[in-house]
Amino acid sequence: MGGTADNGLGAELLYSGLHGQGYRDNNDNTDIDDFMLKTRYAFTDRDELLANFHYYDAKAGMPGGLSSAQYAQNPFQSTRPWDQFEGRRKDMSFKYKHQEDDKQFEVLTYFTDSYRGSNIESEGTGKNAGQRRMVSYPRHYSTWAIEPSYSQVFRFWDMAHEITLGYRYLNETMDEKASRSAWYNPANIGSTPETPDYYQHTSGGTAANAFYIDDTINVGNWTVTPGLRYESIRTHVDDSFNNISREKSYSEPLPSLNVMYHLSDAWKLFANANTSFGSMQYFQLTKGGNGNQPAPGLTAEKARTYEFGTRYDDTVVKAEATLFYIDFDNQLQYISNDVGWTNMGATKHKGIELALSYDLSELNRALDGASVYTSYTYTKASTDKGDFAGKDLPFYSRQVYTVGTRYATGSWVWNLDGYAQSKQHSPGTGPEYITQESADGQFGNIAGYMVWNMRGEYNFGPQLSNLTLGAGVKNLFDQRYFTRSNDNNFGKYVGEPRTFFVQGSIAF
Repeated sequence: MGGTADNGLGAELLYSGLHGQGYRDNNDNTDIDDFMLKTRYAFTDRDELLANFHYYDAKAGMPGGLSSAQYAQNPFQSTRPWDQFEGRRKDMSFKYKHQEDDKQFEVLTYFTDSYRGSNIESEGTGKNAGQRRMVSYPRHYSTWAIEPSYSQVFRFWDMAHEITLGYRYLNETMDEKASRSAWYNPANIGSTPETPDYYQHTSGGTAANAFYIDDTINVGNWTVTPGLRYESIRTHVDDSFNNISREKSYSEPLPSLNVMYHLSDAWKLFANANTSFGSMQYFQLTKGGNGNQPAPGLTAEKARTYEFGTRYDDTVVKAEATLFYIDFDNQLQYISNDVGWTNMGATKHKGIELALSYDLSELNRALDGASVYTSYTYTKASTDKGDFAGKDLPFYSRQVYTVGTRYATGSWVWNLDGYAQSKQHSPGTGPEYITQESADGQFGNIAGYMVWNMRGEYNFGPQLSNLTLGAGVKNLFDQRYFTRSNDNNFGKYVGEPRTFFVQGSIAF
């Protein structure tokens, strides 16, 4: 609900919630409450202030993965009755914006405070085989950032230059702990076990500075945007139990170039070259290594992305075709809970994206309000070194396909859509690239699948505050599919079966 007063002050309150049981037999409950207050105050014709306040609270059971035998017996069962997740996030942002002819100045600042906690059982090995113990992971994070930017348009020599200068400072803190129970026989446990053994505590933070400049040049039918971003990042982490203090600093220039040629108002050609950078995360710094040095080979990720394509949009037909190539210098990959992270070295991701939508009302007046759409993506992603050189990277599909139709008539809207993906891989840690399913369910190929969804809704109009009621079916033909996981909840996971749902929304 919301509105704007005559003095330019506006506010909008948003809420979304999700409460109920999932499709697994037990420990699949979800409770989510999400509140947001958005405000805007235009105190002059050229100045406005925007402030947003957000609160998110979530609790959920984690039914966990299954072994191959358990999945064959009943794919919807859960053998992990006590695994739980909870999280809370509070954040606020403020933006001041000044617009004056061809000039614009903005200052954005935001704050976040979040908590994430989980209780996850771990499986025993060796003398503890067949037993479990509960591990609790409470984690706290906070961030603060400020980002001023200035843009101005210059016109000369039949060209227009829109130059943007900006700076961003970000400061983040983290505090992560872990405690655990003694080993126990899961058959003898009737409630969530206590975790009195406090055995892990890491804390740290990140300070990041970024400077950027870009120039959007419009000349004739061309739009050319060269840019440069410079990142300076310092990350540190302290492990109080192991008396370890580790730190990494990075300074990286990240150039970019985006070019577009306007064949007409509807048809455009484009080409882009961009550089991205990702520093090592706290858990990567502390995993493995000796003393104050992180595990050998782990380093920051840097990628170069290249795109070439075309777009067409005349409001009736919308079409896009894009060739892409992503080249990682060093891509970090999570292998398993035991192994952790490894540097896969240089990896390459290349492929094509296609999309098309069509307004059918242009064919026949009887089809007014009807449209169809489809998209297709082909990707080949592989590493250049190691036992898996030339083979597909884990957990991605070479082919992803969507197709759908929408029909709106009066107060009714109907949708039918399909989603398909080809097989994925969970190959393990090497040297063998595992394709057959492992007994614990976490390794092996993941079969491709296609599902169809259907939804209808009716809007009752302003006389009932624009009340909208909707209902539908997910996985219309009850296609059975699955995925795998290598983390603490490792195993084989069944996909969502045929599910009926109802929805409602109202505006004030």
